Amino acid sequence: MAARLRKRKTAATGRKRRKRQAGSRKKRRIVQRPPHPDGRHYDEGYDSGHTAGFGSGFESGLVKGGEKDATGPSNEERFQQGYKKGAADGRYEGGEAIVDRMMPPHCLLPDTPLEAIIAAGIAAHQERFVRLMSVEQVAERIALALEQQTPLSVVRLGDGELLAMAQETVMPIETVRQEGSFLSYAGLEVPNLAVRDQLREAVRRADIVGIPVLRQPNYQLLAGSVLQAHGIDIRSRPFADSLVNYGLYKGGYLQRLLQGRRVLLIGNKADALAPVLSSYGVTVAGVVTPVNGVTDASRAAAEAQHHLFDLALVSAGISAVLIAEELARITGKVALDFGHMADTIVKGEAPF
Repeated sequence: MAARLRKRKTAATGRKRRKRQAGSRKKRRIVQRPPHPDGRHYDEGYDSGHTAGFGSGFESGLVKGGEKDATGPSNEERFQQGYKKGAADGRYEGGEAIVDRMMPPHCLLPDTPLEAIIAAGIAAHQERFVRLMSVEQVAERIALALEQQTPLSVVRLGDGELLAMAQETVMPIETVRQEGSFLSYAGLEVPNLAVRDQLREAVRRADIVGIPVLRQPNYQLLAGSVLQAHGIDIRSRPFADSLVNYGLYKGGYLQRLLQGRRVLLIGNKADALAPVLSSYGVTVAGVVTPVNGVTDASRAAAEAQHHLFDLALVSAGISAVLIAEELARITGKVALDFGHMADTIVKGEAPF
């Protein structure tokens, strides 16, 4: 009798342990938002569909089925079944379901795929397109400024800069905190309305401004709202893709622009970047490091003015917008918001 009781207790303990492990695994997997094949994420429809579909599929397939049917599909197979159902539901809710809701009564489009419907809708809005500068055009502007020794600032707005500018203009502070939990890493402690206003002025004065092109949360759509809120007309200024720094490298323009120029490096990666660029024959005129957040931007820009340079590469988070614009305006040189391109080169992922 005692042996049977111990055996039942051991079996029950094992079942509880498996449930805890399954629950823990569920929590870990459910927060991983899978990428779309072309690099974009699904919208809120995907989130709700994925969560509902995955939750029910995982719970019934992995936890319950795993305990009752040892000869059936594996835990991973059950997870994939629930995952695929959630993904399918999300795709419908974020695409075809919208078409269903917008179709007039008693009408169908059975032979027209969703992509064709969206393409037709986009074509109908061509008059409202905002035309961005191409990477080649940006490279030509930089080359011309270097040749003529005229000032040029190229700054870029990502989600960090946009959220900083959204403080009490597009979003309340608490929403900015929730959406921008990474802002402290980028050098900004919220709230900071002074930095918001500094960014506004820097963007107004900058020669070329990069903005996100993806319609993900806190990217293209937030850029439109933020620029409008700050009175910056997106259709009357030179704008480019915010990933123009990578585009300059991938297109081979960066290498040509740096050759024969005195290059100043600014940011926390400057010390590591200097020897790498030097090994490729780039003349490093100096480094300014570290840059301790947005409150350190003015000091970094002032220190940079003591160096003789032709082109400054600034990799300093949100501060880069402030530094690049001020440096170009005061020194009459070219300053490029270089971003994480510095990390990519240092890691050897972008050889010249």
